[in-house]
Amino acid sequence: MKVLQWRIIILLVLLSFFVAACSSSTNSPEESTENEQNAEPEPITLKFLHSHGLDEEGFNKEYKDPIEKEFPYITIERIDSGDLSEVIAKGEIPDIYFVENPIHIMNKYVENELAMDMSELIDKHDFDLSRIEPNILAEHRAYSDGNLYTIPLSRGMTALHYNKDIFDLFGVEYPTDDMTWEEVISLAEKVTGERDGVQYHGLQPAFPNMLLEQLELPFVDPDTDESTILSDEYGDEFVRVLQTMEQIASIPGNMPEESPVDTFLFDWGERFISDRNVAMLPLWQLIEWFSSDDTMNFDVVTYPEWEGRPGINRPSLAYSLGVTQTSEYPDEAFKVIAYLLSDEKQMEWAKMSQASSLTDPAINEHLFEQLINERPSVGDLNLQALTKQTPAAGNERYSIYNILAADQYQPMLRELIEEGKDINTVLREADEEITILLEDEKAKK
Repeated sequence: MKVLQWRIIILLVLLSFFVAACSSSTNSPEESTENEQNAEPEPITLKFLHSHGLDEEGFNKEYKDPIEKEFPYITIERIDSGDLSEVIAKGEIPDIYFVENPIHIMNKYVENELAMDMSELIDKHDFDLSRIEPNILAEHRAYSDGNLYTIPLSRGMTALHYNKDIFDLFGVEYPTDDMTWEEVISLAEKVTGERDGVQYHGLQPAFPNMLLEQLELPFVDPDTDESTILSDEYGDEFVRVLQTMEQIASIPGNMPEESPVDTFLFDWGERFISDRNVAMLPLWQLIEWFSSDDTMNFDVVTYPEWEGRPGINRPSLAYSLGVTQTSEYPDEAFKVIAYLLSDEKQMEWAKMSQASSLTDPAINEHLFEQLINERPSVGDLNLQALTKQTPAAGNERYSIYNILAADQYQPMLRELIEEGKDINTVLREADEEITILLEDEKAKK
């Protein structure tokens, strides 16, 4: 009997050890899920296509180093874009791509089958698009055929720069915020003329396509892929732009004598900064550049506005980032983009003079903070003018052929300003030329 009892006791002890061992080696579903969540992610490499003039040191500082610090399991490998078709031919397919101007989204990234609508990723990762300036977002949708191939990372800042010394020389009051193109042209007439043997020019409309963009004019109808220059919807606005350019060019003494259109449109750096014979320059903000010279006595006001469109600047043409449809790691690539759009990262960039695409005004209040620390005189400038206006949203949609047709704008200005053709003739001939270009391009498809 005693032997039987001892056998039972030994059997129970062994059974308890067996149960304990099993329970310790088998986790509950809840514990398994928790362990999976806490597990270190597998190391991955994300290829980052960047194309906007950053050298390796600059890229590492702005992107690679902070991303790898935030995501220790991610290694960022930079790809210099160069010719995108060559990059693709080499097999260097990126996971993330940088777009310096949304007009290139369709003709570069969509045509090369890299772009991906990120709507599903945005929903999956609960990314709040309402944090982004609506018009900047709308502009990127317009160049993405209504999709969202890239998310804007920054905002362009455009202003009217003016040389105080020239206004003082002519005894004319300085420009102010909220002026229209008509008012700026009228002011330009007062500061154009010769003083002490020097010819001063009141207004140089550098890159005059900005005037077109500000009115959100498409050159090609996105539904019909036909020219809009003479259309009922946009024809009058094209006339309005050319009339404004003609007004500026016809101010006595405002036009340069040699290569008038090329100099008038593109040689702004030499004339405004070096020669200092241009009173007003409407252009993206150049405060960092101008302020590097302590002898440059300048300031800025808001970009000239079109009558009937108060408070509207040109489109932002913001830098943006997208995830490619070929990426093996779309979720991780999107997490990187979301991190770069975090308040913390955007605040950091604002302090380095990159304006944020986010709506939070507190972020852009830090614009030029570092620059002001280095050059206190910058703090005396009218910096609020840079973010006071709302960027134009662009047209609702743009045709993939729009950028091709828009190249006709500069020849139109040459015919108007240098050849003296009337506006109706210029528009008619441009419409004919665009129609031929579109037919040829469609035939290639």
